[in-house]
Amino acid sequence: MLQEEVVKLEKRVNRLIAAYRQVLLERRRALQERDRLLALNAELRRRIEGVVERIRAMETDGSS
Repeated sequence: MLQEEVVKLEKRVNRLIAAYRQVLLERRRALQERDRLLALNAELRRRIEGVVERIRAMETDGSS
């Protein structure tokens, strides 16, 4: 009887450990994706700012 309970507990602990490892893996992937998207966002922001500056320069040249 006691042996059965120990086996059940071992199985439960193993499942919990596996679930915890999966959560850590998913968290690491989510952080990597967040970092990738932040870098992409920064690049897009720089490009948009460059376009805006060129438009402003063209408007300034056109009004002179």
